[in-house]
Amino acid sequence: MRGTIGSPRVAASILLSGLFVLLLMSRPATGASASEAGKVCLRGVVRTAEGVPLKGIAVACYYLSRPDWPSQYGTQTSGENGRYEFQVAAGFQYYVLAGERKTSTSAESPKYLAESGKDVEVADLVIRPFSTTVHGRVVQEDGRPAANLDYGYCSENCSPVERLKPPKTGAEGEFTIHLLPDEPFAFWVFVDRNVFHVWRRLDPGMSPLRLILRKGDFITLPEDWYVSDTHEAVARYMVYAEGGRIDFSLPDLDGRTVSFADLRAGGKAVVVSITGSWCGGCRLEAPYLVDFYKRYKEKGLEIVSIAFERKSNERPLEAVRSFRDEFGVNYTVLYGGPTEPAHVESVLHGLKCFAGYPTTVYIDRQGKVQSIQTGFWIHSEPHKKWQLNLMEAHIEAILARL
Repeated sequence: MRGTIGSPRVAASILLSGLFVLLLMSRPATGASASEAGKVCLRGVVRTAEGVPLKGIAVACYYLSRPDWPSQYGTQTSGENGRYEFQVAAGFQYYVLAGERKTSTSAESPKYLAESGKDVEVADLVIRPFSTTVHGRVVQEDGRPAANLDYGYCSENCSPVERLKPPKTGAEGEFTIHLLPDEPFAFWVFVDRNVFHVWRRLDPGMSPLRLILRKGDFITLPEDWYVSDTHEAVARYMVYAEGGRIDFSLPDLDGRTVSFADLRAGGKAVVVSITGSWCGGCRLEAPYLVDFYKRYKEKGLEIVSIAFERKSNERPLEAVRSFRDEFGVNYTVLYGGPTEPAHVESVLHGLKCFAGYPTTVYIDRQGKVQSIQTGFWIHSEPHKKWQLNLMEAHIEAILARL
């Protein structure tokens, strides 16, 4: 069978060879071939939001052989005055990406069709270098250095660590990181394969840092966390309740005003689901909240969903009612208004750094916020088990605090 056309190995080889030829045929010509095909100059500037040109920034040019099928055409670094220039073949669409994950934010240009004889001036690419350096140490509770542990960090617009190649703390637990100067950040270390400790809302101006590993704050992740970077999703959201409390007074779907005090009357624990009919994660979460309410209502649990709808929705209340009816929601549903984070914080007094849906707030019988989670992850069986166990643990904890 070896060497015959009918063998799987030879057939696969022919298929791959054909695919390679097709890719070569669809790639823009470069060098002398580009000149023959009609050379076009694609050029632009990389700068800061303040207009300062940036030298030495990684710039990559991509072409589209098919719609939504980009391939890299070439790379370079920005030169004097932040300028870059690519010589490309006419007849293809191109776009440019500036910035490097480890050193700056990134910016992507619109797509441009390169036409023969017409140079392309690319719109300025505006990025922010990670200009602040933070030094610190991670130590155990007894003061010993937490050495040789994988770590990572992120802020709203900064996510420089590659999951497959994380840095490690030094022999004394030391680390050095580079950040944006004006964004609070999260920093984490892994103490085991799927157990990590995260510190949130750290100030980039507070260098050097001394971070203490406390076993009571360890977070266990689902077994397959690395597939979807669940650790970063958990760490990224900085939402918190100022002073450990929130308050609100909002209309239900019949126009009656319901306050937080009404919901917790009689010493009830309260779960507040910040949701929206348009939100995929919210729709996944709703059936489980229905189930938890059935199971824990008689034990003193109250659940309330506060729905925020997009401004483009001309019938927001109708959408929320449909959401309620679709999932058989058996707990209170209130209408909060538009989805913008600033608005959410304006009606949920005490909530700070709100950034995503769904956000679920767990409040004990004394009205104290005990935990907040943004996101809802059940895209795999390990994630589903982890997510539901986590929700139940939060509910039992707020009910137990008398």
